[in-house]
Amino acid sequence: MHIDTKSPRTVRSGFTLIELLVVIAIIAILAAILFPVFAQAKAAAKKTAAISNAKQLTLASIMYSGDVDDVFTPYFSGYVPATSSYTSPQEYWPQLISPYIQKVNGTGPGGGNGTVAQALDTDLSGVFFDPIETFKSQKGDSGCPVGNVSSWGISDDIVNWWEPDGVATTYLPVSQGQVVAPASALVFVETYDWLCDPGYPGSSLALSYFDDNHTYTQPYDGAQNGAKQTVQSPYQASYVKTSFSMEPDPKGFNNVGFADGHVKSIAVGQLTHSGQYWSIGNNNQWP
Repeated sequence: MHIDTKSPRTVRSGFTLIELLVVIAIIAILAAILFPVFAQAKAAAKKTAAISNAKQLTLASIMYSGDVDDVFTPYFSGYVPATSSYTSPQEYWPQLISPYIQKVNGTGPGGGNGTVAQALDTDLSGVFFDPIETFKSQKGDSGCPVGNVSSWGISDDIVNWWEPDGVATTYLPVSQGQVVAPASALVFVETYDWLCDPGYPGSSLALSYFDDNHTYTQPYDGAQNGAKQTVQSPYQASYVKTSFSMEPDPKGFNNVGFADGHVKSIAVGQLTHSGQYWSIGNNNQWP
């Protein structure tokens, strides 16, 4: 008698529904764990790039200062105190230090031969912008020309453009010798877009802790100060600043450049609730 040793077996053609659901659930759990990690890593990379950009701006400003008798970069150049008028070149500080960062190939009023300041019809280098911000071209915008927009603003205590109420505005920057403690006095700080239309990454002028809407008196209480109005909180903030009068998140962080050339990330609350980093006299007072 012949015995067939090949017994029939069941052949599986795929996964069961339960197995598929388990795999999908595992993938979903892994994604929920990893996506925040990836987002944090991306934000950390942008912050590192922002610190690098701030460093380049700060060093370029120092090089510019070395070529003009150690005077800091003005917010806007060409002012003549004797006549209270302006002469050429009339450019914002980002345009003035652009040649120290990269070759300029502009064709507008700012230049054209690749060796002078950034032309008014040419966008600034990406170095002037924090990678976390959305870039918006300024070409053809007469209200917000190139140079008046930057993720970093220059301290008003350095350029004397706005001043506390009751103090005469000079429109002239201070010299390096006037800064008592260069390692503690900020020059550049990330700003909120308060001078131009919504959508720009920031403004090139930062009102200081000592600029406010009240008569300047001592001791200064800093209740409505310029830093609260113009400083941005770009990293690790729990909310986004959306208006001039709105205080940025004090717990967020800002990438700041100092008069001695170093750059560091500082809690925004230290910039908006104290004059420690703003006073060039290292006395928590203006100036």
